[in-house]
Amino acid sequence: MSADGIGFGSGYEERQPVLLLLDTSASMGRPEGNPRIDELNHALNRWFDGVRVQERLRTRVEVCLLTFDSAVRVYDPGPARLVPVEEAAADRLFVPVDSMHPPALRAEGLTRLTDAVETALELARARYRTLQRQRVPVRRPFVWVLTDGAPSDGQGRPLDATALKGTAGRVRQGEVRGEWVFQVIGVHGADLPMLRVLAPKATSPLANLDFGRILDLLFQSTDDSSPDQDADLIHQQVDARAARLARMNRLEEGLR
Repeated sequence: MSADGIGFGSGYEERQPVLLLLDTSASMGRPEGNPRIDELNHALNRWFDGVRVQERLRTRVEVCLLTFDSAVRVYDPGPARLVPVEEAAADRLFVPVDSMHPPALRAEGLTRLTDAVETALELARARYRTLQRQRVPVRRPFVWVLTDGAPSDGQGRPLDATALKGTAGRVRQGEVRGEWVFQVIGVHGADLPMLRVLAPKATSPLANLDFGRILDLLFQSTDDSSPDQDADLIHQQVDARAARLARMNRLEEGLR
């Protein structure tokens, strides 16, 4: 195991931290008979098994997986389970992509999206600074949100634009400073207008796309970006790629 607590080999040249924020609220338990959470669990396991043959991602990318419902949890590979962030050991939350073994996710509770975003931004900033202190070449982190709903407060009431303003400002300020790239993927049922308050230039709708393809989109878009590329240009490229995937999906469905 390397000095920073995760198991990269000696052949890597740089690190690319990726934070995955996954909605596990009650709405992900629908529709009955084929809940989205089951699809997501299957896609996560299949994708992370498949990434082991992708040399570039395998040697560069490290993943921190967070979930949000009524609480925000992070995957701790030590006990191999989701735990509250304050209970996790910070030096092992970012896992080499080919060593990630996603936990089984359950759908329950509310949609505390803003809490999850605030937590992820803190983790992204801390990880970037840690790797810099260790003189490890590191790219700015990518923060990806996948949700089928709208942000809510602790009582389950939808947040309005005013309540999102603070978090949205911190997201944007960090992008301008080059601290991270932040992107939201809205799947079936997502409140896109409200999500665009949080990320006006970085919300992509993919209502009917397979979760496996969405994961491909996330990681390939991360890998294809240049270290000094403007975040807004990256958002445009993600939107273009998402639109192509959506068109392909519609064509494939039309041929069935």
